[in-house]
Amino acid sequence: MTYPPPYDPPSNDPLRKRDSSGDDQSASGPPPADPGFAPTNYDYGNQQGGYQPGYQPPAYGQPGGYQQPAYGAYGAPVSETNSNAIIALVCGIGAFVICGLGAIPAIIFGNKAIAEIDASGGRQDGRGMAQAGKIIGWVAVAMWVIGIVLFAIIFVAAAASSST
Repeated sequence: MTYPPPYDPPSNDPLRKRDSSGDDQSASGPPPADPGFAPTNYDYGNQQGGYQPGYQPPAYGQPGGYQQPAYGAYGAPVSETNSNAIIALVCGIGAFVICGLGAIPAIIFGNKAIAEIDASGGRQDGRGMAQAGKIIGWVAVAMWVIGIVLFAIIFVAAAASSST
């Protein structure tokens, strides 16, 4: 049995032509030509595989002169992100979320991460995160200092105005 089985249209199909003997005439030759369109035979010359003269089919693989580099015994060195840099950035962002409590750890971990990244000789990344955490930590400390100074000024002003 062939798969899929051949299509057998129903006997009441209006597109099937039957002669007086009841034989099916649909498979007895080519269908009639459509009178609205004349067959055309365009000749584009002798073309190889559908490409214009002077053009070649695309070549697959490596282009000449460019070969894929060979891998060493241990592969390419992989740099890793310093974990203290991540901690510094998280603490710096957390300093604004939890009212400045992460500002001092952000500065400490940021300084520690920068020192470790410099000492690693290029094996560790994350210097930008460490610097960002350190800067955000210092901004949070500055905001704490400004807030304390403003609170002190308001407290002194309130005390001075109530005593008179």
